[in-house]
Amino acid sequence: METPNFAQVMSRNRFQAILQFLHCNNNETAVPHDQPGYDPLHKISPVIDILNQTFAENYRLNQDVCVDERVVRFKGRHQLKQYLSNKKAHKWGIKLWVLAESYTGYTHQIKVYKGRRNEARSENGQGYQVVTELMTPHFNKEHHVTVDSFFTSPKLVHDLKDNGTFCTGTVIKTRLGMPKSYRNAKLQKGDMTVKYQGQLMAVLWADRRLVTILTTTGSACKVNTTNSRGTDVAIPSAVKRYNYTMGGVDLGDQLLLQFEPNFKSVKMWRKLLFHQLVTAAVNAFICYKRTFVVETKLDHLKFHQQLCQDLLGNHRDGTRNQQIRTVRPVHRQLARITERHFPEKIPDEKRKKCVVCAGTERFRKSRIQWWCATCKVGLCIDGCFRRYHTRINFEE
Repeated sequence: METPNFAQVMSRNRFQAILQFLHCNNNETAVPHDQPGYDPLHKISPVIDILNQTFAENYRLNQDVCVDERVVRFKGRHQLKQYLSNKKAHKWGIKLWVLAESYTGYTHQIKVYKGRRNEARSENGQGYQVVTELMTPHFNKEHHVTVDSFFTSPKLVHDLKDNGTFCTGTVIKTRLGMPKSYRNAKLQKGDMTVKYQGQLMAVLWADRRLVTILTTTGSACKVNTTNSRGTDVAIPSAVKRYNYTMGGVDLGDQLLLQFEPNFKSVKMWRKLLFHQLVTAAVNAFICYKRTFVVETKLDHLKFHQQLCQDLLGNHRDGTRNQQIRTVRPVHRQLARITERHFPEKIPDEKRKKCVVCAGTERFRKSRIQWWCATCKVGLCIDGCFRRYHTRINFEE
């Protein structure tokens, strides 16, 4: 089984040769493992930096954004490989910290987790460090960032507010600065407790379990919404906003999984490279939906197909002669088995050698005047034509 269009653009051998010698950085400038300044992402860091800059320059974020983790599937050996039990799609891989737009899933910034040994740890914790680094370029722009309990702390929410950024997030009740009365609180389902510290509001709400929310926006009132069973329920406004604005990274993951290459590679940086390229294509699709207001917009699949055609258009025109040499023989395509074929005389009284008789004494001595006009190969009309179009391994 194969996809014939791929062979019309590039042969398998040429693709593998390019992949073998593909590099994104100069290996001679890499710092050795045992020396200060070692960067485990040296091979891929230029691509990440360029794409992060491109993502930021070509898209203006809406007010609601979110920060969450993303996993690039990888089962090979590498010091950056992580196990994340909360991920359903794939639990082993390279962890990324992602800043995304809440409602579209647009990936705005990516930060690869380098591990404890290769990153300076903040005295305020890793979650605080990640959110502040990703949000620093967006301070004092009235953005609202949503995070989960791994990142949220009273200090983070306070500091974001001091820098003109709103924040909402679930939080662990034992975090430093949280009300001590929340630690052993017992509430009936639907009950709510609210405490304030300046502009910071802490909400403790009893659903199926106790939920604790920190926020610098919204009010303590309850609002009506519909749960997963279709029942109308009243929940705190902070919880509703968290539910609506936390899914940006997960939405981006869903779009990525549709087209992410699922090939095996022992080199971690290659997996990151192709993941970044697919991320760029998904971001382009989001920009397309937001920019072009037409009735007949392309869906995700057709957009990617059109993108591939546009990228390959110049290549096909400019290297036509080269493609003739690199295209795989037509007799290896599945189309010769499934489509309709008829024998015809070769135009202009030309003659060809039969591809079925290849390697035989008859092939070396004779040329024939019959061919398959669809497959463009010479075929003896007495048996070879039927053999060629009915057997996958017609040479045997």
